[in-house]
Amino acid sequence: MDPRQKMFREASRELQQFFKRVGQIWIFEELMFLGVEPERLTGRFRSKSVHLLQDFCAKEPGYHIISCQDYKIYNRYLAKANGYYLADGDNDPNLMVDLLSRLTADEFLQVGQAMLAPVV
Repeated sequence: MDPRQKMFREASRELQQFFKRVGQIWIFEELMFLGVEPERLTGRFRSKSVHLLQDFCAKEPGYHIISCQDYKIYNRYLAKANGYYLADGDNDPNLMVDLLSRLTADEFLQVGQAMLAPVV
């Protein structure tokens, strides 16, 4: 196995564990049930609708916002991030995943694409 594939898998596993720990809510129907409609079926919100998440979290303190910025996923709200998710798990604001801690952005995209292509 290409060492880059191993690093990609480790980064993917780390991201999966992070999302599980922080309680990322990604199921579209669950978000709709909660009264917040994401812009993507993956449960991702863009910055133009992050106010929906902020209003929801203000009313429901058991939930918090996850922010995505430059291949890093933060377990807190960051203004002007690329995207956001709603979560209901561990809300430690110091938790973070850096997808480029092992590979460059180009390598991450190339290896990910090469691994996904046979599946599709």
